[in-house]
Amino acid sequence: MGGSASSQLDEGKCAYIRGKTEAVIKNFSPYYSRQYSVAFCNHVRSEVEQQRDSTSQFLKTKPPLEPGTILYEAELSQFAEDIKKWKERYVVVKNDFAVESYENKEAYQKGAPPKCRILPAGAKVLTSEDEYNLLSDRHFPDPIATSEKENTQPFVALPKEFPVYLWQPFLRHSYFCFQEAAEQKKFSALLTDCIRHLNHDYTKQMTFEAQAFLEAVQFFRQEKGHYGSWEMTTGDEIQVTSAQNFGSCSLSGQTNKQKVTRMEDGVRKAIPLIV
Repeated sequence: MGGSASSQLDEGKCAYIRGKTEAVIKNFSPYYSRQYSVAFCNHVRSEVEQQRDSTSQFLKTKPPLEPGTILYEAELSQFAEDIKKWKERYVVVKNDFAVESYENKEAYQKGAPPKCRILPAGAKVLTSEDEYNLLSDRHFPDPIATSEKENTQPFVALPKEFPVYLWQPFLRHSYFCFQEAAEQKKFSALLTDCIRHLNHDYTKQMTFEAQAFLEAVQFFRQEKGHYGSWEMTTGDEIQVTSAQNFGSCSLSGQTNKQKVTRMEDGVRKAIPLIV
């Protein structure tokens, strides 16, 4: 696992993940349907009664920045998934905490769409391949692997000395590289800050649909005897639903990117069928 090479997911493993996805959606649907009805009725009642939000007793937070405020911009090396090569990209992070990568600075200034846009909710930031491989092995252990440390090829050959790995539980992982340690430290700190802001972004939504979904997840987990664990409610609906069932899913001999991509695709297709 970790840095070892692997083949594509075969039909048997695809069927296994598809079955797990369908099972969790089927089991979760009654909880969401019930809470959706309750939340919708409360929403209608609130509109009819024209209730106003009660005054908060908590300390006020500082006012948010103007939309579109740039927090970070620089040219750096990023592993391009589409061509499986390292490319110099112009990376911009605004105060929506999305990591946007452009072909170059000129493309960004001309208003071209980004090559990729990453919302790192629920992610982890790692700065060495050993850390990345350990996390991979912990989440996706290989039952046929030996206990002895193997001299495997790097998972992604690095063009520069200081990498940053962005691990996302149910999304494609991202890889960046820097020439200087100070640049690596600055970017990893920025990603950590983005993750901190985004982790509870969905829980802050005031729509009755979001409240119904989060309450359904709470009751669904409590029914199984699980309480707490805020990590299970980070990210959007797809990530939250995936976390309920695939947190410990193991498929030997496959890279974590293949597994999480297949899981994400399965949940993404099933989410609209809940209601």
